[in-house]
Amino acid sequence: MKIIVLIATALLSLQAFSQSNLKGKITDQNNQTVIGAVVQIKELGNSTSTDVSGDYLLSNINEGTYLVRIEMLGYQTILKRIAFDGSSSVTYNVILSDDISRLDEVVISASRHSEYLSEIPASVTVVGQAKLQEFAKSTSNISEILEFTVPGLAMSSGTFSNWGQTLRGRSLLVMVDGIPQSSPLRNGQLGIKSITPNDISRVEVIKGATSIFGNGGNGGFINYITKKPNSIKKIEGSTNVWGTSNLAEARDALGFGVYQSFKGNLDKFSYYISGSYEETGNKYDAKGIPLLPTYGFDNSKIYSTLGKIEYQLAENQKITLGGNFYKSMQNSPFIPVAAKVEVFNKEGDYTILAGYGEKGTIEGEKANGSILGNGQLTYNLNNIFSETTDFQTDLYYQNTENIFFYSDKFENGGQSVINAEKYGLRPNFITTLSNNKAANITLTYGVDLLRDKTNQGLLDGRLWVPNIEMTSWAPYAQSTLKFNEKWVVKTGLRYDDINMDIANYSTLPYSGKSDGNFTPSVDVQGGKLNFNNLAFNFGVRYIEHQEFIPYVSYSQGFSIADLGSVLRSATAGNINDIQLEAAVTKNYEFGFLSKFNTLKFEAVGYYSTSSLGTGIVFVDELNTFQPSKQPQRIYGAEVAVDYFTPNDKWQFGTSYSYVEGTKYNVGDENNVSYLGGDVIAAPKLTVYANWKPIPKVSTSIRVTNSGDRERFDPFLNAKTNKYEYRHTEFPVSGYTLVNLSLAYQLEPNLSVSLAVNNLLNEYYLPARSQWASPLKTFTGAGEGANAKLSLQYNF
Repeated sequence: MKIIVLIATALLSLQAFSQSNLKGKITDQNNQTVIGAVVQIKELGNSTSTDVSGDYLLSNINEGTYLVRIEMLGYQTILKRIAFDGSSSVTYNVILSDDISRLDEVVISASRHSEYLSEIPASVTVVGQAKLQEFAKSTSNISEILEFTVPGLAMSSGTFSNWGQTLRGRSLLVMVDGIPQSSPLRNGQLGIKSITPNDISRVEVIKGATSIFGNGGNGGFINYITKKPNSIKKIEGSTNVWGTSNLAEARDALGFGVYQSFKGNLDKFSYYISGSYEETGNKYDAKGIPLLPTYGFDNSKIYSTLGKIEYQLAENQKITLGGNFYKSMQNSPFIPVAAKVEVFNKEGDYTILAGYGEKGTIEGEKANGSILGNGQLTYNLNNIFSETTDFQTDLYYQNTENIFFYSDKFENGGQSVINAEKYGLRPNFITTLSNNKAANITLTYGVDLLRDKTNQGLLDGRLWVPNIEMTSWAPYAQSTLKFNEKWVVKTGLRYDDINMDIANYSTLPYSGKSDGNFTPSVDVQGGKLNFNNLAFNFGVRYIEHQEFIPYVSYSQGFSIADLGSVLRSATAGNINDIQLEAAVTKNYEFGFLSKFNTLKFEAVGYYSTSSLGTGIVFVDELNTFQPSKQPQRIYGAEVAVDYFTPNDKWQFGTSYSYVEGTKYNVGDENNVSYLGGDVIAAPKLTVYANWKPIPKVSTSIRVTNSGDRERFDPFLNAKTNKYEYRHTEFPVSGYTLVNLSLAYQLEPNLSVSLAVNNLLNEYYLPARSQWASPLKTFTGAGEGANAKLSLQYNF
């Protein structure tokens, strides 16, 4: 009997150790990694998901033939029967096809690891590669793409600057592959337009503060995730050429661009490299008048490159070296003519004559624009600590040079330039503490280390913002708990410790309104400053029924107001007397997502408070900028609907965003006033319809409407005895823009497209041109009807 037992035990043991594995890589039709795809064999109760590299491993498969199911929301499900001999591994690589409805997405930025959008207790917008390619037919300006696709994001300024393009009335943090593109030491507000759409794989916009990222993201953050070196061929690529022109006036308005990318796989090496060059011509409004060249897009040369090399060290290890360079420089043949603004009476009746460009040059003026570069070395180590933990760390470098236009606000005039240089190190761990249907618990934790050196001076050598060196460290932890496939609970903590060393400096005489009334120069003694903050976030989402997936969340944000703007306007003689404080925000949010086959409906309401203003304000009496000391309350709502017909021939959608905000003096909470347009955007409505009558033809029409916002009353200026509106507190009148695009597939790998923007050639003033009109120098009309013709070839 003992012999029989021993033999049976041996056979069972042999069977236990004689099992197969299924492994492979999952990519999409663009050879981009698909993260979070589920691979399962239901008969055995086995399942796994793809990691950040798109790789998966399904172990402990007994001998037999089983139905393997691979699914990912947003892609068509794959079903395949595979035979296993019980002893060897089977490799099965899969290319998933898009499901055009794309009712769900996988998001990485919200927790630094992949998770379903519908399971995140926060408001998130994902702009995928297919949508980016569609919009790139119309424009190469990413801020205009996000204006339409991201509810809650303010309208584009119509210029190179994103000043006033807030997210739910709060400042936002812009990143490229997680690397911050702006500096809290001196935010030039040019970060949104820091990369070409052709190099972006997806854009993830997280709304509301989060403990996973820190300083600067009170309203949330935009993370541009660049394309990866995912390919199954040794070489493949894409070529795109285009031409542009203004249709309202064609004089010297022609522009052109070319983009080329290559990618491939060479055993353990894979690579991606791209480059683009674009030139723009003259830009005109609907009346054929040259646009105001200040922060303009006219007569610009734009260079962009992206490169990545990836090496697979082992099955669970890889190292990636990458970086991108972006340069946009304007050299306009026009000089700016300031707008004319007149307020007629105390009732606030007014008129605005937009600024424009007239032929001419300013002696000594140099080309202006933005130059930035990012470098990143990333190391991934997966399935460590008994296969419970993935580790990723990256070392990054970022350098920015923002050269601004000539300004007479300085004595004797001049051009300023922001120089910023960052070094960062970010080790990050993702540990699965429990992984079953009853409870799935994941913990993300790590630390962000940053060194930032920034100043702002004039090209003639005068220093405007002193040399500032910031070092910071910020440990964080974010947990995600999933219970019974019904509830998701997310909590997080982040502690920021920021130290600054500010050199001695002297302020420059400055006239904010260009009226010759210059502030006096002040000698300021520098010193050391320290800021620290503990931020917390909590959210719950109910996910059992896709027809109604509600959530509620609370989050805290932390940011330092544009420090450089404060320092350059100092009136105190010592840095310690300027009374610098960090703004802390508290965000409350409730929303839900509903999915019905080909219909998606999303709605959210939010409320946000801050102990201080989160930016700077212009003080008319002092003719300069000062940090905002007034607490703020901001509230709003967003609704978005998308519908796709079952045959995929039609797609319809609309979104509406509303935000409002008030401020008050400390100790006088009942005496409130409205926040200015630089913070609060007018209501925004978007509508689109896509039609694909035959497989080779696709059309799209998009409508964007900026509503009215008339909240302010003028004041009587004692010096001029005239009525005026305060800076940013100017009424905004609405306008509507219609864009049309057509595309035709000439061959499977060759397509042509034509887009017309501002199809109806409407004359309008962008929202920023209106609320900033008291300064007169930033008020220009929007571009009239303009076209883009493109040809794309893939090989």
